[in-house]
Amino acid sequence: MGERRYAELTDDRGTISRIAWYDSGGEGNPVLLIHGFAEYGCTWEALLDFLPENFRYIRIDAKGFGYSSKNDPEHLTLYDQAACVAAFIRRLDLRNLVLIGHSMGGAISCLLLEDEEIRERVEKLVLLDPAGMFTEVPEFIATLALVSPRNPLLRFANEELMVYLVMSRAYFREEKISQELIRQYAEAMRLPGARDCVIAAARHFRIPNVAGFQAGLKKRTLPALIIWGAEDRIISIDDAEKFRRCLRNSRLVVLPECGHSPQEEMPEETAALIAEFLNESGVPVPAPPAAETLQLPRRSSAPFGSQLRQLTGTYKLRMTRLVDRWSFGTVFLLIFIKILQLLKKLGMHAEENGWRKATGIFLRNEYSKFVLSCFRLRYCRETVVPQDFPAARRELARNLAEYIRGHSALHWTAAPGRFRLGRRKIDFTDIAEAFYDKSGELLWIEMHFDTSRENFQLLTPDHIREALRCMVVNVNRLRPNEGNDQVRILAGRMRRWARRVPGFSYGARHELKSLVERLLTATFLHCELLPKEPELQLARRIASPNLRKYRNPGWGLLNVVARFTPDFTEADLWMQFHHVPVDGMPMQESLAGLKTSWGCAGVLPYPALSSPVARPEILYAGNRLFRNRFFLDFGPMLKLRHELNAKYATLMEGPATVAGMMIWGLAHHRFFRNCKMLFPVDTEPKSGNPAERELSLVFIRAGEYMDPGNPLSGFLNFQKEFNRRLWRTRNGTSESYELLELYSMIHPLFYRLAQRWMPESMGEFVGSMGLSILRDADIFICPLSDLQVNGFMTIGDLAHPTADGGTAGAVSSCGTRDQIRFYQEAMTDLAKNYRRFLEPQE
Repeated sequence: MGERRYAELTDDRGTISRIAWYDSGGEGNPVLLIHGFAEYGCTWEALLDFLPENFRYIRIDAKGFGYSSKNDPEHLTLYDQAACVAAFIRRLDLRNLVLIGHSMGGAISCLLLEDEEIRERVEKLVLLDPAGMFTEVPEFIATLALVSPRNPLLRFANEELMVYLVMSRAYFREEKISQELIRQYAEAMRLPGARDCVIAAARHFRIPNVAGFQAGLKKRTLPALIIWGAEDRIISIDDAEKFRRCLRNSRLVVLPECGHSPQEEMPEETAALIAEFLNESGVPVPAPPAAETLQLPRRSSAPFGSQLRQLTGTYKLRMTRLVDRWSFGTVFLLIFIKILQLLKKLGMHAEENGWRKATGIFLRNEYSKFVLSCFRLRYCRETVVPQDFPAARRELARNLAEYIRGHSALHWTAAPGRFRLGRRKIDFTDIAEAFYDKSGELLWIEMHFDTSRENFQLLTPDHIREALRCMVVNVNRLRPNEGNDQVRILAGRMRRWARRVPGFSYGARHELKSLVERLLTATFLHCELLPKEPELQLARRIASPNLRKYRNPGWGLLNVVARFTPDFTEADLWMQFHHVPVDGMPMQESLAGLKTSWGCAGVLPYPALSSPVARPEILYAGNRLFRNRFFLDFGPMLKLRHELNAKYATLMEGPATVAGMMIWGLAHHRFFRNCKMLFPVDTEPKSGNPAERELSLVFIRAGEYMDPGNPLSGFLNFQKEFNRRLWRTRNGTSESYELLELYSMIHPLFYRLAQRWMPESMGEFVGSMGLSILRDADIFICPLSDLQVNGFMTIGDLAHPTADGGTAGAVSSCGTRDQIRFYQEAMTDLAKNYRRFLEPQE
């Protein structure tokens, strides 16, 4: 829609800025489109396809963004941008103008109206999720302003990956992110100075005098249309009401299931609203109308976000809130916690994050590892597709090693300690390709050593083969061992062999010991070939790998099972992660980055729920524990969730969350009625290394909120309390956050003694069952800690497409045989019959 042009503008300081712009041409009234933060003119392309043709559409790349010049990064405030756009309007002599601004562009459009000359040229105003009303910069923008590893602009060298991670925060449905749009944004981000300008602009992304800004808007009488994504995670929907109240002749429309960028995520619906507005006659109205929605009621007109923000103002920690049912053990533990709080006030501090320490104590077993799937990867990237299985394996190993080397979040290994596992960074990213027979016996190991580092100078290929043979022999000898010390025993045997095997010089023996350590911390990879028959192929693709059979025998972070299609064009990866060094959400983000970097052939649908392929799957996990994976249609529950949010968001002080609804629904099963649930939460740590992602936990017993006479009231009270605990934990101000920080101050031996002598009391504080949700995961196979004696459950994407055109979610549970049966019963019931839980029982 128009070729790129350039206009040279000079500001009052004499600085010349070269501004890129695009013109659709035509004789109609001009419509000036101003993009949002970290975007440029390409953001409007999908929208323009649906707008009426009797207007002249002009897109502009703001100063420092897109293809405009980046020679003045110190002057990229919103006021600087508004002055630049005003000069552009004068330069082209635009009149009878319609301004359309998204996010940052919305704030710029509003600031343009403070210029009397520009105000006389503007007839209408359209704002899409505009910025400007907040007093504190949104967290996402603040992160982009940091010179820190947390900043994706600095963290990733790959522009496509960087753009994808930024866009994924703006979208509600990430599958709507266009690969072409990623390519266009990435191309612009490769320009010299692009990242520096985005970071510089992020530091000034707010209006200092918000009250004055609002007062100016209240004077405007021009017709205005405000469009807002109901699921905007960057700017609060509370701000939509503020704009509507300030602009007296305005109309607010909220788009359901839409994030921060309506023009990209829902271009057709957004264009329909704008087209209707463009063709309306602008007659001022005395008072602002109520907000509207498309096809769905608004979540709430009340600013529940501000209610949540007020919770910490007068909130006082009371550790007794962690206990619902008292006993001698809980009283003893509470006294101990109070002593720790006193020591903390006296200056004693935690040595590390509480969650990180807890993982090393209670997530040491093989069944404590979690698995994430990544389907239909184009592993060979831009090279020729391999013609045979060995070539495909080599290509995958090479590209996987390259990807791991480029991502520091994957450079971890577990580190053994006397009472717990720790974690440490590794210097080498080696891949050990393992080959097994049908019984699961390890046949041989083929090493793909880290090519970015200098490898062995004194060891010969025969020496390396002998070390690998020794590793294979000892792994097979330890196969029947189900204990926690299997890896420790293997490490001890291999280290003793490296010390005692004859025939090595001092230098060669030192390299041999280094080789053993690299074997114990390597990524293990096992490759398989999928069957040619389509019906067998889908069943095999979604079948969970037996990772007791194909296990990583050492301390390494990663264990990968790869399955190739018969034509070797695609590979499915099942990636098992050691839970002590890392957590689920960062690793899912790594897999999303892997898909973006390598490319993906599309979505692998789940089987139709009525087909035999979709039958529940049960695998033995060791230590008399089992894993169960099954598929369910969550459509009825999600539909009910939208209705609850539309009616009761104010009463719940936030939305009805998927996690909250599932915890409440599980409590209606006889087995889970009295259980206390653990739910992991990402937090923003108050101290420690800001580059590290930290987790904390929310504990809640849904049964305490049951109201048989008024189930709906009971649910609303439960969800309200869950939202409060969730929000406080994320901000590091909850009792559960404090509990983990206090626990990290004590010796791991205390945990062991308390777990052995007071298991029920420990469960009262930290929960006896757990739930974790990664909404972007294809299939998320759950871990199990030593604390959750009633099992654990994980869920990925709830609306994944199925082969028959429907949607479903994959649920994984881990526990005893009875427990996994109870999880399946309870989840099937809540997925189909959730409305029954909110209705009075006769």
